[in-house]
Amino acid sequence: MLVRPMEERDVRAVVELARAAYDGVLAEHHSDEVLASFRAEVTPESFREQLATKQFFVAEAGGDVVAVGALADFGARGEPRYSVSQFYVRADRHRRGIGKRLLARIVRVAREAGVKQLHVPSSRNAVAFYEDSGFTVDIEQPDRDDEITWMTRLL
Repeated sequence: MLVRPMEERDVRAVVELARAAYDGVLAEHHSDEVLASFRAEVTPESFREQLATKQFFVAEAGGDVVAVGALADFGARGEPRYSVSQFYVRADRHRRGIGKRLLARIVRVAREAGVKQLHVPSSRNAVAFYEDSGFTVDIEQPDRDDEITWMTRLL
C-alpha cells in the first residue's frame, strides 16, 4: 500500500469513496438529515476546490484509492486550528491498518509544519479509532447538531 499526495486524477475515486461512506457505514450511525447535508457537499467540484486549500493524501492499494484524508486549517487569520478533514477508508478495507497509516502521514506532515495541536471532527463511528490514535474528546462540542464529536491530539 502506498500513501501519497492526492492528485487531480484521484478526484473521481475520492468522491465515490466519500459517497460510499455516507451511504454505508456512516448511515448506520447518523441521521438521514445530517447525512443528506454532508453528502450534498461531496462533489468533484468541491474536492477540486479543497485541493487548493488542504493537504490531501490518498492510500492506494493495487492501483485503487482505498482511503483519503487531509490536513486543513479551519482557524482564523493569525489563529490557526489544524484539523484532520475528509477522512474516509473504504468499508471493505477497515481494520487493516490503512487508516492508521494515512493518519500517521497527516500527523507527520502537521508536526513538520510546527503544528502543536491537531483536531478532528469525528463521525460517531470513528471516535474509537481516533481515541486509539491518541485523540481525546473535547469538553466543548460546538457541532452537536451535526452529530460530530470534536477531538484533539497534542503533537
